[in-house]
Amino acid sequence: MPLISDTLLDQYDYSTDPVLKKHLHAWDRVYIGAMMSYASGIGTFGRQMMAHQNRVAHDGARFLKHLGFSDRAAYNFRAAMLFHDIGKTHPTYNPMIWMLYERPSPGEKDIQKRHASLGAGMLQTMTERNPALKNHPHIQVRHAVTLYHHERIDGHGPEQFMADRLPTFAQVACIVDAYDGDLIPRPHQERQRTPRDVLRRMMALDDPAKKYAGAFSGKLLQKYVKMKEEQLQISVAGTQSGGLLGFLRLEKDR
Repeated sequence: MPLISDTLLDQYDYSTDPVLKKHLHAWDRVYIGAMMSYASGIGTFGRQMMAHQNRVAHDGARFLKHLGFSDRAAYNFRAAMLFHDIGKTHPTYNPMIWMLYERPSPGEKDIQKRHASLGAGMLQTMTERNPALKNHPHIQVRHAVTLYHHERIDGHGPEQFMADRLPTFAQVACIVDAYDGDLIPRPHQERQRTPRDVLRRMMALDDPAKKYAGAFSGKLLQKYVKMKEEQLQISVAGTQSGGLLGFLRLEKDR
């Protein structure tokens, strides 16, 4: 893994950087079109995927600014996060894995998350064909959010990488992707989750399986929940299942 840090986000401007304008912007436009039309025979999979990436990119940029990052850093993150799921368009990846009518098994979940490494491989192939981009900070940022957006603090993500060793922007990618992904209705769900449902689930409250216990930095997640409470005018912790106090105890025990 290359040495990456949050400082990368302030080292360029995606929209005006001459190297990116010459060697990446056209590629990005082509791939946005390709992603929008991908798997059009399976409902509107490509459009839904692109909509998810767009929501996550904006939400992550908003959260970074909430954390005190600069407008430039937030904008550059958004430009990178807009492609974090590109691996779902890889020729070997079957989008039907997201259309299961039963809750996915652990093995099926592993297959679903293969898109992270496939997407990172697609990015690497592109940069190998265009050496001018190879060491550009934006490529490093994009590679990080693409490969690591399903990693966990406990090391049980696809790459088995301890997420607390990642820079803040990559951990933000994990949080905002999980939030938006859990809001998307799935065929096996009885009903679509609400934002409050999802945030409580991410805090390891209400969910008997505690899917997200050990997934995120407790401090970072608390700040995200606070931002969402203010943005959506909701109260997440409440008094059920121990509320925020229960979450803090759970975090302390890890």
